[in-house]
Amino acid sequence: MQRFVGTKTDSMKTLIIGLLLQLGMMSAGIAQQNPESGQALLKGQIRDAINKSSLSGATLRIEGKALGTSADLNGFYEMYIPEGTYKIQVSYLGYRDTLIELSVNTGTTTIKNILLSSSSDELSGVTITGFLQGQAKALNQQKNADNIKNVISADQIGRFPDPNAAEALQRVPGVNIERDQGEGRYVLVRGLAPQFTNISVNGEQIPSPEADVRFVALDAIPSDQLASIEVSKSLTPDMDGDAVGGSVNLITRQAQSPNLHIGGSLVGGYNQLMQEPNLQGQLQLDKRFGKKQQLGVLLNSNYYHNHLGSDNWEQAPGDNEVELRDYELIRTRMGLGSTIDYKFNNRNEVYFRTLYSRFTDREWRRRYVFIPEDDEIEKMTKDRFEAQTILSMNLGAKHNFNKWTLQYEGQYSEGRQNTPYDHEVGFLADLSSNLSFPDSKFPRIDAPGFNDNSNYEFNEVEYGKTLAKDRNITAKFEVGIPYQFKSGTGLFRFGGKVRMKDKSYEITNDVFESSGGVPNADAFDEDPVKSEFLKGRYNLGRPVYMSGFNRFFNANPGLFELDVEGKEMDEALEAYQATEDVYAAFAMAKQQWKRLMVVGGVRYERTNVNYNSKDVIVNGAGDLESILPVTGKSDYDFILPQAQFRYELNRFTNLRGSAAFSYARPNFGEIIPSQEINVEDNEATVGNANLVPTSAFNLDGMIEHYFGNVGVASAGIFYKKLDDFIYRRILFGSPYPLSGNPIVPSIDVIQAQNGNQANLLGIELAFQRKLDFLPGFLKNLSVYTNYTYTNSKATLQSREADEDKPDAEEEIRLPGQAAHVGNFSLAYESKKIVVRASVNFNGQYLSEVGGSKEEDLFVKSRAQLDVSASYVFNKRFRLFTELLNLTNQPFEAFQGNKNLLVQREFYRWWGRFGLKFDLNVSK
Repeated sequence: MQRFVGTKTDSMKTLIIGLLLQLGMMSAGIAQQNPESGQALLKGQIRDAINKSSLSGATLRIEGKALGTSADLNGFYEMYIPEGTYKIQVSYLGYRDTLIELSVNTGTTTIKNILLSSSSDELSGVTITGFLQGQAKALNQQKNADNIKNVISADQIGRFPDPNAAEALQRVPGVNIERDQGEGRYVLVRGLAPQFTNISVNGEQIPSPEADVRFVALDAIPSDQLASIEVSKSLTPDMDGDAVGGSVNLITRQAQSPNLHIGGSLVGGYNQLMQEPNLQGQLQLDKRFGKKQQLGVLLNSNYYHNHLGSDNWEQAPGDNEVELRDYELIRTRMGLGSTIDYKFNNRNEVYFRTLYSRFTDREWRRRYVFIPEDDEIEKMTKDRFEAQTILSMNLGAKHNFNKWTLQYEGQYSEGRQNTPYDHEVGFLADLSSNLSFPDSKFPRIDAPGFNDNSNYEFNEVEYGKTLAKDRNITAKFEVGIPYQFKSGTGLFRFGGKVRMKDKSYEITNDVFESSGGVPNADAFDEDPVKSEFLKGRYNLGRPVYMSGFNRFFNANPGLFELDVEGKEMDEALEAYQATEDVYAAFAMAKQQWKRLMVVGGVRYERTNVNYNSKDVIVNGAGDLESILPVTGKSDYDFILPQAQFRYELNRFTNLRGSAAFSYARPNFGEIIPSQEINVEDNEATVGNANLVPTSAFNLDGMIEHYFGNVGVASAGIFYKKLDDFIYRRILFGSPYPLSGNPIVPSIDVIQAQNGNQANLLGIELAFQRKLDFLPGFLKNLSVYTNYTYTNSKATLQSREADEDKPDAEEEIRLPGQAAHVGNFSLAYESKKIVVRASVNFNGQYLSEVGGSKEEDLFVKSRAQLDVSASYVFNKRFRLFTELLNLTNQPFEAFQGNKNLLVQREFYRWWGRFGLKFDLNVSK
């Protein structure tokens, strides 16, 4: 398949390309227009005058000229300027402006390190400095960015009770998260599902450990591994183009000081539902070595152990079935990171960055399924262990020559999800039950004897294991050519990238039935793991002990019979291998005219996908006939013009605009014609080899005002036009497979499909600042709040279409798009004490499209209250405590209308208490 973006938006695309060509012609004519033939390189680092910490995002402006730059994440800056003597103003939110004077000569490199002082006495206090410096770093980077983005620093992350990267991102305007067992997992930006968001580490995409998707579950990455997180909501041509919602870049840390720095935390906690403790620890060592601090070494490690659970009920309204699910989980997160950088001289440096994260999830699921129509009740226990690992290694270099710059990097990254065992045993009782919903909140279950294990006979046991692997090998380069054009300065850049991906999924699945002699469930029961379930509304009795059953199985193999045909079918349908090669190139120019900055260019990306899977042929009698290999491919091209504008109304106020094309690739599990069937869960997932990528045209506008005491107020509007958007459709009670002879007469079949067109319009508001203009103790209050409203209309083939009206269409909301998303946080901050209450809110959204409107699945709105507090002993030690989900906010889903709840899951509250330390050891 060949596909080029913009077929439905050619006029807009032509206009943008025309403007970009004008900018490119200006860049190409530098030699003729620029009377200044020689240039000098000015570079250095900007730091705090007291604690010597780097000041990322600080700006430098040459008086009387349209020349300037800003510092990077580590406070380093560099700028090509003509020979001469200059006065340079250095600015940073929360600090006094500083004016320096210096002379530079053609062909030389001048090093000028700059120290800035805070702009008020209050900022020199230990507590305020620590907090405001974190905000200042983020806001200065955000203020001086070329595109529309939000930045959250490590200091900011540490001020909220967010243990993983996903939960840290929920505080960003326009960002929503999907949760698993109450913990943040997937990121949704600007009302779009997770597959529309690009996840990178240090500017390069990381592979997904999961078998069927591209996006990364960010609960696997601890937040204290990171220096900052950038959420880019508009793209520039040097960024990967497969991001419609936005691009999330996780940035790891780097050594800053010649003194040995030792930082970390020791944390203990408690989960109220499981009444079990949890623990966390983090340690970081970093130092720069050498007379000129040429070598920097940073090592970072952390570990998090959490014993948690949930109480859940679910129903299938069409089948009149209800489930009670009791979950117990032990989750761990381990992170290891390192950064080694070496500066050979003022013009050449190399770096090597690594990030390793390991997330484990041991889950016990104990459930009942009440089936009144068959006078049956199922009792099942599942024991599953899963480990996700992400490894990212970046080796690169930067070179500054007299008239141009060169950067290049190689990356190896790998994601794995290893499930060495996934065991589930089921028992069946011939018992009647009556189900009703007097208040829709909880089902009323009348089933005498359902919690007596002696009533349950063995049904079957399933032993499975899986391994998913995803590997990226990437090489890229970039060339930058600074120039002057009339009264402005500019930078022309071009580069290329190759990324080779290998992704595979292996599965073993053995299902055994009884050949006679297997005892009833009461032979394997164990003590309950919780004192009560759903606050005592239901008595679940004694659960089945999975380990005890496994010992019986191993000691008595002759009592069990393997379903050989089912094993062959399951393993053939789900396993696959795929490769994906991406080739990209870009050219862009950045032009500054006094207050106006324009960035424009074009990106080209080509993708080649090849896959191998298997097809299962079933005969008319429903028996396995043959298993055949299947190969396929998908090739597509995208040309992506992009433009950014920033106009400084004054030194604290920016007006921004953006117009850009982008796209989103289908997930592997969606395009490979593999099929997964789970008869027990009454659910099957089917691939769709005919899926095409979603193409998008994006418009953004924003005005932002920054406060000198470190704060911001902003308002933005965004519009997205999507063609061929991808959504998950669920066909309730469908025969399986969808064509040919059915294996199962009725099951819920989920398949990804292309819609026709979608439009998304939203507004985004944000405000954060210290309320120091108020009298008395009120001046110690600070507010952090944001709100995003999004509205979407998506057109797809009508679910009522038939032979008489095959072209009938209908409109729905985009799946994953919540109309309302917001945060509100109020904090009291004195020199020693900080107390913060935070509320995160998201409105309801469409989760899966059903076979009819009445069968659409929605996730209900939710609001979570978290409280945190800290006490500062001195600049080295800080005590803190955090309480999460104090309102016991459940996960709730409904089908068709809000009164038809199909799932409610409760987690209770959990908390942490610990000590953070930050030590600098002098030489």
